Amino acid sequence: MQYKNARKKLQVAITKSKSEHFKRMCTEADSDPWGGAYRSVMSSLKGKRSPPITCPKLLQNIVDTLFPEDVNYTNLPKVHVNPDEIPEVVEEEIFDAASKLAENKTPGPDGIPNIALKVAARSAPGMFAKVFTACLREGEFPEQWKLQKLILIPKPGKPLGDPSSYRPICLVNTIGKLFERVLYNRLLAVAEKEGGLSDKQFGFRKGRSTIDAISMVTGLAGAAIQDDKCCAVVTLDVKNAFNTAKWTKIVEALTKLKVPKYIVRMVVAFLLGRRLYCDSDDGEKLFPMTCGVPQGSVLGPLLWLIMYNGVLTLRLPNGVTTIGFADDIGVTIVAKCLDEIEIYANEAIWEINSWLKKSGLSLAEHKTELVLISKRRKDTTVKIKVGGKTIYSQESLKYLGVMIDKRLNFKKHIECAATKASSIAVTISRILPNIGGPRQSRRRLISRVVNSVLLYAAPVWATVLENKSNCGKLGMAYRLSALRVCSAYRTTSGEAAYVLAGMLPVDILAKESRRLYDKTYAAGESSAFRRQLARWESIERWQQRWDESQNARWTYRIIPDIRRWFERNHGELSHELTQFLSGHGGYRAYLHRFGHDESPCCPRCGNVAENAEHVIFDCPRFTAHRTRMEAVADRRLTPENIVEFMLESTDAWNQVVRELQAIHQQLRQEELRRKQGRERTIMSRS
Repeated sequence: MQYKNARKKLQVAITKSKSEHFKRMCTEADSDPWGGAYRSVMSSLKGKRSPPITCPKLLQNIVDTLFPEDVNYTNLPKVHVNPDEIPEVVEEEIFDAASKLAENKTPGPDGIPNIALKVAARSAPGMFAKVFTACLREGEFPEQWKLQKLILIPKPGKPLGDPSSYRPICLVNTIGKLFERVLYNRLLAVAEKEGGLSDKQFGFRKGRSTIDAISMVTGLAGAAIQDDKCCAVVTLDVKNAFNTAKWTKIVEALTKLKVPKYIVRMVVAFLLGRRLYCDSDDGEKLFPMTCGVPQGSVLGPLLWLIMYNGVLTLRLPNGVTTIGFADDIGVTIVAKCLDEIEIYANEAIWEINSWLKKSGLSLAEHKTELVLISKRRKDTTVKIKVGGKTIYSQESLKYLGVMIDKRLNFKKHIECAATKASSIAVTISRILPNIGGPRQSRRRLISRVVNSVLLYAAPVWATVLENKSNCGKLGMAYRLSALRVCSAYRTTSGEAAYVLAGMLPVDILAKESRRLYDKTYAAGESSAFRRQLARWESIERWQQRWDESQNARWTYRIIPDIRRWFERNHGELSHELTQFLSGHGGYRAYLHRFGHDESPCCPRCGNVAENAEHVIFDCPRFTAHRTRMEAVADRRLTPENIVEFMLESTDAWNQVVRELQAIHQQLRQEELRRKQGRERTIMSRS
């Protein structure tokens, strides 16, 4: 008996935990469109992953290519430090480091999950502090913490077996990552001081995003156009950047930054003696590392930024700006005439390429792209030299996921985003049938993937949605997603589908993102209040559009107040409920309109059109269903008050849904009988 009770309590706790996690995921999807909800849905859509590579020869070839050997890796300086001058690790540092460990990350070779380590660190912070302090004073990073499990993730659309077709990720021991976080926090404090990392580096830095980098590039180009100048944008790609960074250059950059000697010594200890391992058909294979920063470590990205900072601080010609995001480099060249553009661009790229070569890095020349942005009507081109390759300006280029075109009107980006989102929306529609499938809240979560694709970097290009053509292109994919969320027929208008699904129109969402990105918007308020205020303003704009629209007037008659419907606390849409709310369903007037029935009239009431209003509120065939609903509501139901009744309680909502399901089941049976009768008539005539 005790076992049964305990098992029941466990099942209740699991169900409650799943429900809370799902609600949290739905809430976070608004503020983080590329977070857990996006990854969870996309992992399901992509299907099974490719099997791991286990061929020893192929593994050796991939590792040799992705992790090249540096014969000078041992030429690192010996750093002498007085142990008494090293600040000891305190418990507050352990708490802070543990709080930054993500609980859903895959554990490293030690098999310790992050959640277990976080519990241990909170329970005995003093023990971790003593161990880490000893490591700092002895200048040792334990060997077992430097063992890395190599995971090769195939790049989509690339040929399997080619080393460049894989993205290497290294799983490191969890305790080592905790120690790395302590070092990271101390090193970051030095790197972010004045005179440290360049303001033009946006990757791996708090408060600096891809949108910031894209905004800087487009802002420089927009300002150039306003001043009647031209702007060339060049994107440069560094070959296998993180795995080829020279350790000697990292240490040189740390010394130049005036990092405390004990941290420099720990970085040397962190780098030396690193090993990769992976499983193969011949057993476990070990590979030594002699350069690069581990992709998957905590300290690796910061070490890369410090080493790479030199390329962003080069002295370049006036009008030339370099913008970095991790290893990506964007170069903008602003000048009055095209000859100056070419001269300054070639000089800047020569300087950048020279610095990269001295640092042991190299450009992927064939991946260099160039676009010339100007107001000139006459098509003009410029060319630049990158190594031994000549690059000509093109219509557009992709920078950090955004297509930048020569007129800076983002037309190409809108087209690409709409195409990609439409493909995903079609895939989603196959797994979300109108009848059956997940409930509406889960459908909405799945559809957030379409939102994420459509609204990527929206603060940069949201203003171009004033153009109806651009708005319409995004709206096609967004409408398809909304139809699947509310289980509506494809003939339902976008305006009705958005209201029923509780999805703000895509252009309003884009402008909301732009408002939130603006630092002056509701300045001084908390981020939660700013998001809430922006959402209220968006709903007000949506309501105004809903009031003025000429479409979906039946739905408007039932749901005139968007806010109350949008913010309801209960009620999931079903296919039958959506048919009633949209007016698009198994009613003869609707079927006749699209050629699926010979008459629009009600079979009982003669010349009266059989539409949603007649069936639910007037037709004598369904008096019993109507009576049961009105008995619960204690009033006569009309199109103007039925939703108000449904929103009163869960029981009221469920009562209406049950009666609608029964009504539509009867309508469907009558439709099938009429169809069979027509088929028999046709057969008899033939």
